Amino acid sequence: MNINFSRYDTLTTLLAGTTAALTIVISQSAIAKTPQEVASIAGPLTVQINSSLGDGSGVIIAKKGKTYTVLTVNHVVEKADVKYTVRTSKGKNYQATAVTRLQTAETDPDLAVVKFESPEEYPVATIADSDQAVIGTQIFVYGYPATGGLFGAEREPELSPGLVTSRPGNRPEGYTLRYQAVTWSGMSGGPVFDSEGRVIGLHGQGEFGFAQTSSGEVAPIKTGFNAAVPINTFIAKLVAAGINKSELKVDHTPATIGPVSTANPQDAQAYYFRGLSLLDQGDASGVLEAIADFNRALAFKPQYTPELYFNIGNARTLYVALLDPALDNGRYPNPIEPYTKAIEANPGFADAYYNRALAYLVKKDKPKAIADFQKAAELYKQGGRTSAYQDALNRIKQLQEN
Repeated sequence: MNINFSRYDTLTTLLAGTTAALTIVISQSAIAKTPQEVASIAGPLTVQINSSLGDGSGVIIAKKGKTYTVLTVNHVVEKADVKYTVRTSKGKNYQATAVTRLQTAETDPDLAVVKFESPEEYPVATIADSDQAVIGTQIFVYGYPATGGLFGAEREPELSPGLVTSRPGNRPEGYTLRYQAVTWSGMSGGPVFDSEGRVIGLHGQGEFGFAQTSSGEVAPIKTGFNAAVPINTFIAKLVAAGINKSELKVDHTPATIGPVSTANPQDAQAYYFRGLSLLDQGDASGVLEAIADFNRALAFKPQYTPELYFNIGNARTLYVALLDPALDNGRYPNPIEPYTKAIEANPGFADAYYNRALAYLVKKDKPKAIADFQKAAELYKQGGRTSAYQDALNRIKQLQEN
C-alpha cells in the first residue's frame, strides 16, 4: 500500500458534535482503570513544550533534586538555536535547561530529552513494557492539542482512547506502535498510556494514506491511523540520553486485561476493529477483507455508522492506489458512495468531504471536487484545524488555476 506518515498529526478532530474517526470504547467493567482515572494520572505528568516554531507535548520521566527530565519526540525540539519552554500542569513556565536529541540520523528514533528546574513537586511517570502492547490493546493518548484557535500556553489537555492496530517490526524513525485514535496537532511528544496508566510510548505521527488522482498527482487522504515510538525503544537509548535506569519508575507487571479478541467476531465492535487491523496491514487482500468486515459491522446498525462508511471509502481508495488507477474503467469499487453516506449520517464530517473531493478528482469531476474541498475547509476552520484548513485552500487554488 502506498502509505506514508505526516509528522504533524493533523488528521482527525472532534468538531462540534462531530467525530472524525471512531475511537472504540471498551466497557469500563473490562478495563483496569476508567478513562477518568487514567486522565487523573496523566494530567500532572504531562507538560507542554512551546517555542517560536510551534507547540508540542512531553512527559516527566525522572527527577533528581530540583531537576526534572521530560521525554518527548525530537521533531518538537529539533532546532538547536531555538529556546524551548516547558509549561507544567500547574500553569508554571520554565526555560529548558538542556535538550538531548536522540535522533542524530534519519534512521534513529524520533526521541529527545528536555530538562527543566523547578522547586514545585511533580510526579514521575511509571513506565511499562511496551512489548506487551499487542494488537487489540487498549491505549490512551494524552497531550495538549492546538485546536479551537488555542495555541501555545492557551492549550488545554485532552485524553484520547484507542486500540493498537499493528506492531510492525520496523518503521521510519522508530514509529512501531500504531493505533486508531483521535489526535491533533500539538499532541506530538505526548505520552501513550496502557490501561493501567503506565507510559508505553511517545505519540508523534498521524498518518495519511496516499491516493493517486487522474492527473497522476499523489494526494493524501485522511485515515485516522496514528503511531508512537515505543517506550522500550527509549530504554535502549538510556546511555545516549545520559539517564540511569535506576532514575526511572518501571513496572513490567502485565495489564489486568488482555487485548480485544477478533478471532471470532460476534458484534459490530469486533468486526470493525478487525477491519481496521486488516486495513492497517497495507496489502490488497487485507483491504478487501477489511471492506467485508466493515460491511458485517454495518449489519449490526451501530451508532458509529458514519465512521464505518468513512473507512469503507478509505479502504476502496487505498485498494485502487495499490493497483493502477489508469486501468480503472469503472472496475474498481467506487469510494464516492460510502463517503457520501458518511456525510449524510454526519454532515460535519470534514475528512469525509476532503477524501470525497479526492475521489471526484480521480473521476475528473473538478466542480464537485472544488465544492467538497470548500466544505472541508469551512469545517476545518470551525474546528481549529489550521494545517488541514490551509491544505484544503491550497487544493482549491490549484484546481481553480488549472
